[in-house]
Amino acid sequence: MSGPMFSIIIPVYNTEKELERCVRSVTNQTFRNLEIILVDDGSRDNSEAICDALAAEDERIKVIHQKNSGCSEARNSGIRAANGEYLLFLDSDDMWDETDAMERLCQIIEEKPVDVICFGVKIYEDDGIFVKARIPEEPKKEDNTKEEVLRGLIYSNQYFSASYVKALKREFFFDNELFFLKGLLSGEDGEWSARIMVTCRSIAVFQSAFYRRIRRKEGGITSAIGKKNILDVFAAIDNGLRFVDQRAENEALKQLYLEYWAYQYAMLFGLAYRLHSDSEYPALLEHFRKYKWLLRYDHVKKVKAVRWLTSVAGIRGALRILSLYYRAG
Repeated sequence: MSGPMFSIIIPVYNTEKELERCVRSVTNQTFRNLEIILVDDGSRDNSEAICDALAAEDERIKVIHQKNSGCSEARNSGIRAANGEYLLFLDSDDMWDETDAMERLCQIIEEKPVDVICFGVKIYEDDGIFVKARIPEEPKKEDNTKEEVLRGLIYSNQYFSASYVKALKREFFFDNELFFLKGLLSGEDGEWSARIMVTCRSIAVFQSAFYRRIRRKEGGITSAIGKKNILDVFAAIDNGLRFVDQRAENEALKQLYLEYWAYQYAMLFGLAYRLHSDSEYPALLEHFRKYKWLLRYDHVKKVKAVRWLTSVAGIRGALRILSLYYRAG
């Protein structure tokens, strides 16, 4: 192999406390044929210097310094510089916690070099307390077509939208120009994962959760949700549905793609009511009414529950009830 097997793209912005831990979790992998691309997105703390120091220690580390452009464009910059056969993404305040993860991932690729490999995530609080693990179930050996694998993932709510739980063949990525959309505060991963789902020819599951996501009490979407966040998700839904109409290969796969978007829509119900005093809340309600039809695609239990609740309490009532439910949880 002339180039690295894996390119791990890590956007960096003001994470001086966690950055070295993040990078070490990759350099400590038993599989050595990889490159790490650190994209310093205009950090204002010591992250820039830490990136350069880490690169001086390990020739596999490349550093890109750019003015602050947001996470999506930072990832895009890293992708353009990548040479690996497969691309992976890692947030600079998270880490990997299994040193043989890339070795085992390589074994899957050698058996079946698919376009996309999905894996799982362990979630921890920032004080180190374990919250939960989300690990996709490996399909039965006979269920290996794209439709069969996707149906198993989507119906069990295991086609996770996050970018950091996927490995993508670089050739597939560039053939379909799967760059991240710029300008979105929320929904960029969901929209991106939907395009991947539609355009890929083959998909596999790596039944592992080596990615450790550190959940912050402050700064996350549930603590800083605003009108733009929700409108961005609706924009992602709108773009995604147009993409489905244009690119769905057949009716069976189209149904699966709509199941995915139904879940993205349903999850907004726990977030929007806190904006009920906003002068534009009535306009926000119109967005919810516009896409209510998605709830017909309800194989996932959470979507089924939201569909039932909207039929009983209406859009406004469902928004209020689910907001209280998630706040209590």
